[in-house]
Amino acid sequence: MAQPLKLSHVDIRLLRVFATVVDCGGFAPAQVALNVSQSTISVHMTALETRLDMRLCERGRSGFRVTPEGRRVYEATQSLFRAIDSFGSEVEALRGRLTGELHIGCVDSVVTNPDFALPRALARFEARHGAVEVSLHIATPAEIERAVIEGRFHIGIGGYTQRLAALDYRPLIPEAQRLYAARDHPLAALPPPGPAPGDLGRYKFARRSYVPESAIPYAEHLNTSAQAENMEATAMLILSGAYIGFLPEHFARAWTHQGAMVSILSELMRFDSMLELITRKTVPQTPAAAYFRADLLDAFGITGAA
Repeated sequence: MAQPLKLSHVDIRLLRVFATVVDCGGFAPAQVALNVSQSTISVHMTALETRLDMRLCERGRSGFRVTPEGRRVYEATQSLFRAIDSFGSEVEALRGRLTGELHIGCVDSVVTNPDFALPRALARFEARHGAVEVSLHIATPAEIERAVIEGRFHIGIGGYTQRLAALDYRPLIPEAQRLYAARDHPLAALPPPGPAPGDLGRYKFARRSYVPESAIPYAEHLNTSAQAENMEATAMLILSGAYIGFLPEHFARAWTHQGAMVSILSELMRFDSMLELITRKTVPQTPAAAYFRADLLDAFGITGAA
């Protein structure tokens, strides 16, 4: 009967080498991250494959490629590392000191919102728990949800149009979104009251891919001709003068004050989106994540947080 695999300190070190190689996309680029030669990486990888009795990656003249088995081992390795970090954080918390890592996912272009309290929460958390290594990741709402479910992010902040059963959603603040055009766009030259909503289809519309049509006013009249993954990309499409699109008021303000953008049908073509805090429901939070969540809700003035 085969004996179950029992990991040693050496095995964990080899797994860290493997994970770095995968993250870097090959042996050669991993040399810098690991600060060892390519031949040393090759020796480590061969030792790990021998230990696990499976081929983890293909390498040679055809290039680097992770095998299906290697992909599964990589995913299991990430789970292992998160568990090790969580264990360390739990033990340090019992000793009255928070350590470890805190990974926060957030959507882009919220820093211009004066009511967005994440910077205040970060300042408070760092002042009390400075030994925790904080990583702030900018991503789309769907990417944040997936990363929180997979345990790669401890906390996520964004605008979400669905409710996934594995996640807890906590509203933070609304964001007013308006339709904008560049100053040299034909719509910007129209005198008040501007175009009728039914006439907007004559102009190309840039849509953020994660905003559902149900949230957009008069969506049936819009001529979607471009898509963007985030607000900065949407702004660039609008500023090109070729497209109209929705942006948060606070983010567009820098261009509207300069006269580079104008709001179109500001009372009709607007909607509110809600920024929300998400965490996993069924998995206990690390001490660092729990303390930061409390600091974040407090910074937003939300009381009675569970």
